[in-house]
Amino acid sequence: MPQLVVLLSAEALLFATYRDHEAGFRWAPHFLVAMTMWALVNLLWLALKGAPAGGQVLTFFGWHLFAVLPDLLWSAGRPHDDWMNVFLGHVALHHPPGGTYFWLFLAVVAGGAYAAVLSGWVRARRSELAAGMAPGIGLGGIHLVRPQRAVDRTELGHHRYGPPRSPEIVFLHGLGASYAIWEPVAEQLAQRGISVLVPDLLGFGRSRRIGTTFSLADHATAVVRLVDSSGATAPLVVGHSFGCAVAAELARTRPEHVAGLVFVSPPAFRDGEEARVRLGKRGWLARQVLHGTPAASLMCNTMCLTRGAAGRLMPRLASNVPHAVARQSVEHTWPAYRGALRALLVDNPVPEAIARPRCPTTVVLGDADRETPAEDVLDWPHGAVRVEVWSSDHLLPLRHADRLSELVASEVAARVVQRR
Repeated sequence: MPQLVVLLSAEALLFATYRDHEAGFRWAPHFLVAMTMWALVNLLWLALKGAPAGGQVLTFFGWHLFAVLPDLLWSAGRPHDDWMNVFLGHVALHHPPGGTYFWLFLAVVAGGAYAAVLSGWVRARRSELAAGMAPGIGLGGIHLVRPQRAVDRTELGHHRYGPPRSPEIVFLHGLGASYAIWEPVAEQLAQRGISVLVPDLLGFGRSRRIGTTFSLADHATAVVRLVDSSGATAPLVVGHSFGCAVAAELARTRPEHVAGLVFVSPPAFRDGEEARVRLGKRGWLARQVLHGTPAASLMCNTMCLTRGAAGRLMPRLASNVPHAVARQSVEHTWPAYRGALRALLVDNPVPEAIARPRCPTTVVLGDADRETPAEDVLDWPHGAVRVEVWSSDHLLPLRHADRLSELVASEVAARVVQRR
């Protein structure tokens, strides 16, 4: 309300600056130009940031000043110069056909579009609050106007492989990935008659519309709910990269749900600073996220808006991985990606799970892995776990699907023998 009072007062003063015979001719198109630009910029901000911009009422007056500035300068005795042609007021009055009616049409369309999207955003966030969730601030794309589903009422998107019985293995993917990275391994295990469950973690893949907060505890809760509903009791949990952190969190907080762990390329960072260095090697976007720059939010939400095109482009840019894996690399939300990285900075349970395991644990490392180097584990106390180092980069599930399926199958067989 205070901003509205200031705006009305400022508009009255601005109107008074027009000469009487010019007011009706110039004030209206200037006002409509300002409304059009204000609506378009705020719509773009909402789409890219996932939340409305602040100070919108006063921002509108700023756009109006920008539109009217050439006339204010002329009224003050300043002759017209070419540089004034870029100002919106000059463009509005001299170039488009239709004059005021043209800008009235644009203002109605732009203002209506912004009002529709903003009201949809408000309804979605209120729906999330009503469901007992934190509002999904920062969600882009279709998530702007569609509420996220509650974790305690919705199962994670997932794929099942092998016989239709209780899963013996649960695979968890890493950052910027989905179930697809485990598909080659899961299919081979299915051929061995082993039942496998591969979920998409919160905010990733088919689980993009589930949850508004993405801590390790949130991920663990969602995985446990899926495991329980699948009929599994205590499966072997296999994680890749960030999935290892979720697996370690499961073993730490829900040990009754984990028979054993297999960490593949685990992020065994000593502290937050080392995590920043290592995770920064994932690329420019990861570095922007780690430093909390506005560019990260803009880039991720731009990808949300253009996810279809980005998904078709990624197989060309990442030709060293299967097309399905490349396409799925853009199937995540900005808050989910950011939350996963922050979890590794603040409370990474992997080093503790390796040094003092709560259940039988195997660690598989790649000797050419730059993102999670083998040395991070080998230089850490690891005498209580089984460690193997293979010739590979970070993408072990893709580079050694045969070997990993053999290792995981042997782990399952060993647990069957132990139960007997």
